[in-house]
Amino acid sequence: MSDPILDMRSDYTIPVYYYSKIFNVIIDWDYWRNKDPVFPEGALIWFTDGSRANSGTGSGIFGLRPNRNFSFPLGKFATVFQTEIYAILQCACENIRRAYKNKRILIFSDGQVALKALSSPKVTSGLVAECLDALTALSSALVQGHRGIHGNYEAGKLARQASAMPLLGPEPALGIR
Repeated sequence: MSDPILDMRSDYTIPVYYYSKIFNVIIDWDYWRNKDPVFPEGALIWFTDGSRANSGTGSGIFGLRPNRNFSFPLGKFATVFQTEIYAILQCACENIRRAYKNKRILIFSDGQVALKALSSPKVTSGLVAECLDALTALSSALVQGHRGIHGNYEAGKLARQASAMPLLGPEPALGIR
């Protein structure tokens, strides 16, 4: 008899290569040193975060401009890496749904491993590939957040709330990593 976890869908995909991206991933700790950065006027400002707790996992999105927030419970099996990527993916999808035209969209994340995965040309995660496709469709500027920033705190709070919520639907919510 096999272990049921071995029968769950996987997040692994045959390697896909993304050599040219029409959005930017910027990892810049100096930007956050004063903890009160000046955002470009008229830019849409989003913060994303992922969370893992004993009760489960979840992702959160906090919109500073526009004033919106979302929590996504992801069940027991998602990794923190996946929750971070999923938050960015859902943020990109929300902006696509809103059909913004000629807007600068900044998505801040403190998930350095997630940002590095989005920067890499080689992708072996189906979730990362889906996120890259959404970001390409959105054609946004993606930059990193940092602790101590209000929006990042709010996104983390939403992710923690989501990780405490029950998943409505079958496990795993995301492919096993």
